[in-house]
Amino acid sequence: MQTLMDILNEMTTKSKSELRSMVDNLACTALEGLQNNMDFKDACYCILTTVLATVSADGYFSSDEYYVALPVIEAICGEGCTYDQTLQLIKNTGIDSAKVRNAMDYLIDHTDSTTKSAIFLICGALCAADKSLNDKELSWLNQLVG
Repeated sequence: MQTLMDILNEMTTKSKSELRSMVDNLACTALEGLQNNMDFKDACYCILTTVLATVSADGYFSSDEYYVALPVIEAICGEGCTYDQTLQLIKNTGIDSAKVRNAMDYLIDHTDSTTKSAIFLICGALCAADKSLNDKELSWLNQLVG
């Protein structure tokens, strides 16, 4: 049986295109699951907050992370959301903010295992986009597991 670490390490071997496709597909699963407990707008906001917190977990937002996250960002923020606009969204959200803590608490306490898995895998794919996982990213992913 694969451990979470095995799954994450396997993600670092995938291409950016594969990770991006994975994120795109998993976002649909996560959105569907979240909509069981909240309205569409709040579900989108929760996913976006999680994505923004994940790409800022290690203090650096790479172009690879942007590329992999783009399907979610554009689906929620609109087509053509640039790297710089996304960076501003990250700064406005802040990984240590109450917005992020509230979204994470909700995800951990009120979602089913399928939704949690989808969100965790989205975040894992984002962290693996640059082909490595550092301690700050692993710490963030451990928080998501709850």
